[in-house]
Amino acid sequence: MTPIVSEEYKQKKKREILDSALDCFAKKGFQVATIDDIVKRSGISKGAIYNYFKSKDEIYLELMREQTETSNAKLLEKLSNLRTAREKLIYLFGVYIGMDPYKEDKRKIIIVHLEFTLNSSRSEEINKILKERGRKFFIQLIIEIIEEGQKLGEFRRDLERQVIANMFWTLMDGAMLHTIINNEYPYTEVLDNYQKMILNYLEC
Repeated sequence: MTPIVSEEYKQKKKREILDSALDCFAKKGFQVATIDDIVKRSGISKGAIYNYFKSKDEIYLELMREQTETSNAKLLEKLSNLRTAREKLIYLFGVYIGMDPYKEDKRKIIIVHLEFTLNSSRSEEINKILKERGRKFFIQLIIEIIEEGQKLGEFRRDLERQVIANMFWTLMDGAMLHTIINNEYPYTEVLDNYQKMILNYLEC
Protein backbone atom coordinates (compact mmCIF):
# COMPACT_ATOMS: atom_id res chain seq x y z
CA MET A 1 0.00 0.00 0.00
CA THR A 2 1.32 3.41 -0.96
CA PRO A 3 1.95 5.51 2.17
CA ILE A 4 -0.17 8.62 2.61
CA VAL A 5 1.97 11.76 2.42
CA SER A 6 0.69 14.85 4.22
CA GLU A 7 0.45 18.25 2.55
CA GLU A 8 2.83 19.60 5.19
CA TYR A 9 5.43 16.99 4.20
CA LYS A 10 5.03 17.84 0.50
CA GLN A 11 5.49 21.55 1.16
CA LYS A 12 8.57 20.86 3.28
CA LYS A 13 10.17 18.77 0.52
CA LYS A 14 9.28 21.32 -2.12
CA ARG A 15 10.89 24.05 0.01
CA GLU A 16 14.07 21.97 0.39
CA ILE A 17 14.27 21.48 -3.39
CA LEU A 18 13.76 25.17 -4.10
CA ASP A 19 16.33 26.32 -1.52
CA SER A 20 18.88 23.77 -2.76
CA ALA A 21 18.26 24.74 -6.39
CA LEU A 22 18.74 28.43 -5.67
CA ASP A 23 22.05 27.65 -3.97
CA CYS A 24 23.21 25.48 -6.90
CA PHE A 25 22.13 28.02 -9.53
CA ALA A 26 23.99 30.80 -7.73
CA LYS A 27 27.21 28.82 -7.16
CA LYS A 28 27.53 27.05 -10.53
CA GLY A 29 25.36 29.14 -12.84
CA PHE A 30 21.90 28.27 -14.09
CA GLN A 31 23.17 26.74 -17.34
CA VAL A 32 25.86 24.61 -15.70
CA ALA A 33 23.96 23.45 -12.63
CA THR A 34 22.13 20.16 -13.10
CA ILE A 35 19.34 18.24 -11.43
CA ASP A 36 22.09 15.93 -10.12
CA ASP A 37 23.65 18.93 -8.35
CA ILE A 38 20.31 19.67 -6.73
CA VAL A 39 20.04 16.00 -5.71
CA LYS A 40 23.47 16.16 -4.08
CA ARG A 41 22.75 19.47 -2.35
CA SER A 42 19.28 18.53 -1.08
CA GLY A 43 19.72 14.82 -0.38
CA ILE A 44 16.45 14.23 -2.23
CA SER A 45 16.37 11.64 -5.01
CA LYS A 46 16.08 12.64 -8.65
CA GLY A 47 12.79 10.77 -8.95
CA ALA A 48 11.37 12.64 -5.97
CA ILE A 49 12.46 15.99 -7.43
CA TYR A 50 10.76 15.15 -10.72
CA ASN A 51 7.57 14.45 -8.77
CA TYR A 52 7.51 18.16 -7.94
CA PHE A 53 9.17 19.79 -10.96
CA LYS A 54 9.61 18.72 -14.58
CA SER A 55 12.78 20.74 -15.25
CA LYS A 56 15.27 23.34 -14.02
CA ASP A 57 13.23 25.99 -15.80
CA GLU A 58 10.14 25.01 -13.83
CA ILE A 59 12.11 25.17 -10.57
CA TYR A 60 13.34 28.66 -11.36
CA LEU A 61 9.89 29.87 -12.40
CA GLU A 62 8.50 28.66 -9.08
CA LEU A 63 11.28 30.47 -7.20
CA MET A 64 10.47 33.62 -9.17
CA ARG A 65 6.70 33.27 -8.65
CA GLU A 66 7.12 32.85 -4.90
CA GLN A 67 9.43 35.81 -4.54
CA THR A 68 7.41 38.10 -6.80
CA GLU A 69 4.00 37.41 -5.33
CA THR A 70 5.16 37.63 -1.71
CA SER A 71 7.13 40.83 -2.26
CA ASN A 72 4.38 42.39 -4.36
CA ALA A 73 1.67 41.76 -1.76
CA LYS A 74 3.76 43.41 0.97
CA LEU A 75 4.67 46.30 -1.31
CA LEU A 76 1.09 47.03 -2.35
CA GLU A 77 -0.01 47.02 1.28
CA LYS A 78 2.67 49.61 2.15
CA LEU A 79 1.86 51.78 -0.88
CA SER A 80 -1.85 51.78 -0.11
CA ASN A 81 -1.12 53.63 3.13
CA LEU A 82 0.69 56.50 1.36
CA ARG A 83 -1.26 59.59 0.33
CA THR A 84 0.48 60.89 -2.77
CA ALA A 85 2.09 59.47 -5.89
CA ARG A 86 5.32 61.26 -5.00
CA GLU A 87 5.41 59.52 -1.61
CA LYS A 88 4.85 56.19 -3.33
CA LEU A 89 7.74 56.69 -5.74
CA ILE A 90 10.02 57.80 -2.91
CA TYR A 91 9.02 54.70 -0.94
CA LEU A 92 9.83 52.46 -3.93
CA PHE A 93 13.22 54.07 -4.35
CA GLY A 94 13.77 53.65 -0.61
CA VAL A 95 13.12 49.91 -0.85
CA TYR A 96 15.89 49.54 -3.41
CA ILE A 97 18.24 52.13 -1.91
CA GLY A 98 17.96 50.38 1.45
CA MET A 99 18.64 46.95 -0.04
CA ASP A 100 22.22 45.75 0.29
CA PRO A 101 22.93 43.94 -3.00
CA TYR A 102 26.38 42.95 -1.73
CA LYS A 103 24.95 40.70 1.00
CA GLU A 104 25.33 37.02 0.13
CA ASP A 105 21.63 36.16 0.11
CA LYS A 106 20.68 39.15 -2.05
CA ARG A 107 23.67 38.65 -4.35
CA LYS A 108 22.69 35.03 -4.90
CA ILE A 109 19.16 35.96 -5.99
CA ILE A 110 20.40 38.77 -8.27
CA ILE A 111 22.91 36.48 -10.03
CA VAL A 112 20.33 33.76 -10.66
CA HIS A 113 17.71 36.27 -11.83
CA LEU A 114 20.03 38.00 -14.30
CA GLU A 115 21.38 34.76 -15.70
CA PHE A 116 17.94 33.22 -16.13
CA THR A 117 16.65 36.38 -17.79
CA LEU A 118 19.42 36.14 -20.39
CA ASN A 119 18.78 32.41 -20.80
CA SER A 120 15.07 33.10 -21.41
CA SER A 121 15.91 34.89 -24.65
CA ARG A 122 16.53 31.44 -26.16
CA SER A 123 13.08 30.15 -25.24
CA GLU A 124 9.95 31.77 -26.64
CA GLU A 125 7.75 30.14 -23.98
CA ILE A 126 9.92 31.21 -21.00
CA ASN A 127 10.45 34.67 -22.49
CA LYS A 128 6.69 35.11 -22.76
CA ILE A 129 6.25 34.18 -19.08
CA LEU A 130 8.94 36.63 -17.95
CA LYS A 131 7.55 39.46 -20.07
CA GLU A 132 4.06 38.91 -18.67
CA ARG A 133 5.45 38.86 -15.13
CA GLY A 134 7.32 42.09 -15.80
CA ARG A 135 4.23 43.77 -17.22
CA LYS A 136 1.88 42.58 -14.48
CA PHE A 137 4.00 43.12 -11.38
CA PHE A 138 6.49 45.84 -12.30
CA ILE A 139 5.61 48.00 -15.31
CA GLN A 140 1.94 48.31 -14.38
CA LEU A 141 2.82 49.36 -10.83
CA ILE A 142 4.82 52.39 -12.00
CA ILE A 143 2.27 53.27 -14.70
CA GLU A 144 -0.49 53.43 -12.07
CA ILE A 145 1.61 55.60 -9.75
CA ILE A 146 2.44 58.04 -12.57
CA GLU A 147 -1.19 58.11 -13.68
CA GLU A 148 -2.31 58.85 -10.11
CA GLY A 149 0.26 61.66 -9.88
CA GLN A 150 -1.03 63.17 -13.13
CA LYS A 151 -4.64 63.08 -11.94
CA LEU A 152 -3.68 64.71 -8.65
CA GLY A 153 -1.68 67.40 -10.41
CA GLU A 154 1.63 66.24 -8.94
CA PHE A 155 3.20 65.10 -12.20
CA ARG A 156 3.27 66.56 -15.70
CA ARG A 157 0.44 65.46 -17.96
CA ASP A 158 2.64 65.13 -21.06
CA LEU A 159 4.61 62.20 -19.60
CA GLU A 160 4.68 58.85 -21.41
CA ARG A 161 3.81 56.55 -18.51
CA GLN A 162 5.01 53.38 -20.25
CA VAL A 163 8.38 54.96 -20.99
CA ILE A 164 8.82 56.23 -17.42
CA ALA A 165 7.96 52.78 -16.05
CA ASN A 166 10.56 51.14 -18.27
CA MET A 167 13.13 53.78 -17.32
CA PHE A 168 12.57 53.03 -13.62
CA TRP A 169 13.12 49.28 -13.91
CA THR A 170 15.96 49.61 -16.42
CA LEU A 171 17.80 51.66 -13.82
CA MET A 172 17.12 49.15 -11.04
CA ASP A 173 18.20 46.15 -13.14
CA GLY A 174 21.27 47.99 -14.41
CA ALA A 175 22.37 49.06 -10.94
CA MET A 176 22.05 45.52 -9.60
CA LEU A 177 23.96 44.13 -12.58
CA HIS A 178 26.85 46.48 -11.84
CA THR A 179 27.01 45.35 -8.21
CA ILE A 180 27.72 41.83 -9.48
CA ILE A 181 30.54 42.81 -11.82
CA ASN A 182 32.03 45.59 -9.67
CA ASN A 183 32.09 45.38 -5.87
CA GLU A 184 33.06 49.06 -5.73
CA TYR A 185 30.04 50.25 -7.69
CA PRO A 186 28.39 53.16 -5.77
CA TYR A 187 24.95 51.54 -5.76
CA THR A 188 23.31 53.68 -3.07
CA GLU A 189 24.65 56.96 -4.44
CA VAL A 190 23.54 56.14 -7.99
CA LEU A 191 19.98 55.36 -6.91
CA ASP A 192 19.81 58.32 -4.58
CA ASN A 193 20.82 60.72 -7.36
CA TYR A 194 18.52 59.08 -9.88
CA GLN A 195 15.61 59.50 -7.48
CA LYS A 196 16.23 63.25 -7.35
CA MET A 197 16.57 63.44 -11.14
CA ILE A 198 13.40 61.49 -11.92
CA LEU A 199 11.29 63.40 -9.38
CA ASN A 200 12.49 66.70 -10.80
CA TYR A 201 11.61 65.46 -14.28
CA LEU A 202 8.13 64.24 -13.29
CA GLU A 203 6.95 67.13 -11.20
CA CYS A 204 4.94 70.01 -12.60
